Amino acid sequence: MKNSIIRSIVFLILLIALSNVHAQNTFFIPRNINEAYKNGTRTLAGIPGPNYWQNRADYKIKVQIDPPTRKLIGEEIIVYYNQSPDTLDRVVIRLYQNFFKKGAARNFPINPDDLHDGVQIEMLSLNEKEINLDDRKFVQNQNTNLIVNLDSSNHLLPNESIVIQAKWNFTISRKSNIRMGTYDSTTFFIAYWYPQVAVYDDIDGWDVLPFNGEQEFYNDFNNYDVQITMPNNFLVWATGTLQSPAETLSEAVYEKYLKALTSDTVIRIVTLDDFENRNQLTANKDFVTWNFKAENVPDFAFGTSDHYLWDASSLRVDKSTKRKSLIAAAYRKESKDFFDVADISRKIISYFSDELPGVPYPYPAMTVFNGQGGMEFPMMCNNSSSSSFAGTFGLAAHEIAHTYFPFYMGINEKKYAWMDEGFAVMLPLDLQEETVPNSNPRRRNILGYNSFAGREIEMALMVPSNLLHGSSYRVAAYARPGIAYDILRATLGKEKFDSALREYMKRWNGKHPIPFDFFLSFNDYLKEDLSWFWNPWFFENGFPDLGIKKAKIEKGKLKVTVEKIGKLPIPISLKVIFDDETDFTIYKSAEVWKNGNDEFLIETDVLKKVISIVLGNSRYPDVNEKNDKFIFSQ
Repeated sequence: MKNSIIRSIVFLILLIALSNVHAQNTFFIPRNINEAYKNGTRTLAGIPGPNYWQNRADYKIKVQIDPPTRKLIGEEIIVYYNQSPDTLDRVVIRLYQNFFKKGAARNFPINPDDLHDGVQIEMLSLNEKEINLDDRKFVQNQNTNLIVNLDSSNHLLPNESIVIQAKWNFTISRKSNIRMGTYDSTTFFIAYWYPQVAVYDDIDGWDVLPFNGEQEFYNDFNNYDVQITMPNNFLVWATGTLQSPAETLSEAVYEKYLKALTSDTVIRIVTLDDFENRNQLTANKDFVTWNFKAENVPDFAFGTSDHYLWDASSLRVDKSTKRKSLIAAAYRKESKDFFDVADISRKIISYFSDELPGVPYPYPAMTVFNGQGGMEFPMMCNNSSSSSFAGTFGLAAHEIAHTYFPFYMGINEKKYAWMDEGFAVMLPLDLQEETVPNSNPRRRNILGYNSFAGREIEMALMVPSNLLHGSSYRVAAYARPGIAYDILRATLGKEKFDSALREYMKRWNGKHPIPFDFFLSFNDYLKEDLSWFWNPWFFENGFPDLGIKKAKIEKGKLKVTVEKIGKLPIPISLKVIFDDETDFTIYKSAEVWKNGNDEFLIETDVLKKVISIVLGNSRYPDVNEKNDKFIFSQ
């Protein structure tokens, strides 16, 4: 009876708290998300709850690649820890490369030459009991997911673990290199490659969303011990820290590698001369095994080649602890831009560590690999060459920014891509403009957004990303949230925004934040309800459009009524132009729309004759420039 009364009181307190937050925060919280607050895994203050939990795993992987056949052969032991309060009656294992399986559902077109029969599982066992993969009672293949049902005697209880062993192989794609693949006959970037236990969380349970080539990550934080065996003189760059480098590298390369570990300037570890003189690069044996270890990271990727150049240097990433990271670039000798990438990456990581977000780079290494496209992984980027410095710098900045979102923060990018892609757009903007003054990253993003804003193809950001495709996905993931974060920073001021962002990151580092944790954390830390901004920018359909409704000059005073035609709150920037060709600008932050008003009156004294006024500037979006100018009659 006593326990029943206590439970009732606790439940009543939760209900009161829930009703209070709805009174303070006017954005909609879905029913399934509210369950997390009731269960105490999350709180309405945007802080992990007393009952918050998440699962994890330890991976030991051995892998080798046969370059002529592009065959990847691997075996692994996974120890998966159930730290949830639930008893698990199944395990969901991701087989990403089934994306290339004949008949698989996918959002990217692929070359028919890359179609194959999917990941070939040679052996799969749970707690040393081999699984019959043909037994449809216990095993279901669902596109890129392999679901293994556990019999009643083998359920995974809370606070217990299960040992999963697997042997597998697949053929690395050659022409359809979507985020990974073959770049020439002896160069490969390997990602989405190992059987991986899916996330089981407090919101959805098992994540069973398939990999369709468009949406990207949602992984637990795991430990990796990976051995990569390649033929002699193949170099390997990977997530984590290289173990026993003296036994892996040739003596000459090892000496330069050691120097790079402490050098503040870029060391050319492997140069064109090494290849022209046929110098030995690795330990002198037929096959060399590279061992990398990484702790508390959400994924593992690697690149390998027998003819790539290698630059690296050491960078202090944490002022307080003096901790350093090895920053590197691996690239083809024909590259016109990658000779600068190691140095570029130093500047980017230093900025992120010291300025924005102002959180020390969390990993011991970063390698930018000269592959194809632009794609991020923990401690690795897979980047194309660019024809311009601005392009090279911008791509590196964007992909390295992903270190924080989604890796440092553990975001479910499959559902909420804007939580990481938007920040990867916004975080480097100031740095890009300072470093490459004519690159105009803000303006390019705004112009791209203006062409889609408010059209039926544009979806509200809170529409789950896995339901979007093509332009709808890209606008929702990149352009609109990047602009929203930038405007919010301008509205709150850099100091307030930056400190609120760091507090959110402190609260949710190494965990799985969802959008409401982000919104509520900002509200709680700043002690103000930002629903007036969250609702239009993230929950609602709308577009940015301010216009000059009317303007007049009376007794030396200029009066301008600015109308908010679109729903999205944006700053007012009003240029006043005089007859002597001088001008001045009046700026009001987006907060002028905080109370839900659709008009705002600007009044200012003018001592000279006003010829015209112009609304807007290049830093903020506005879909209709026709209503932004007013010319006074002469």
